[in-house]
Amino acid sequence: MHTQMCQKVDKIAIQRMSPEDVEEVARLEKICFSDPWSKENFMDELQIKLAIPLVVKLGEEVVGYACLWHLDDELEVANFAVSPAHRRNRIGEKIMKRILLEAKERGCKSIILSVRESNLAAIKLYTNFGFVEVGRRKKYYRLPTEDALTMHKTL
Repeated sequence: MHTQMCQKVDKIAIQRMSPEDVEEVARLEKICFSDPWSKENFMDELQIKLAIPLVVKLGEEVVGYACLWHLDDELEVANFAVSPAHRRNRIGEKIMKRILLEAKERGCKSIILSVRESNLAAIKLYTNFGFVEVGRRKKYYRLPTEDALTMHKTL
């Protein structure tokens, strides 16, 4: 079974999010997060110059996404998710590799992100890619209220 899933993951495509993807991305966002971005938030990402909205597809199925913001020489990961049905299949790793590529192509010197302190799987992924905790935002998240860890990676 694991070999089959790994073969499937090799067939994923990471591409710029299009308006046609937004409905599925917003649906996945509601599954993944207790305080989700709206469909309109994702549509806005498609219009903002500094935004780099990415979608991850396995065939026609949206299995993940990332919304990045390019601010001067820094890239911020504003949103990142993998479908619960496809977690633990290295999709998060593929997204992180793409994020690093996007940062390097744009001449960024660092990447920053925030993550719920209880999201141990995400923290482990980020740590494995060289991110370190540099701060804490008290009560940053709602539903439930929780601190955010600010993590940073120098490129």
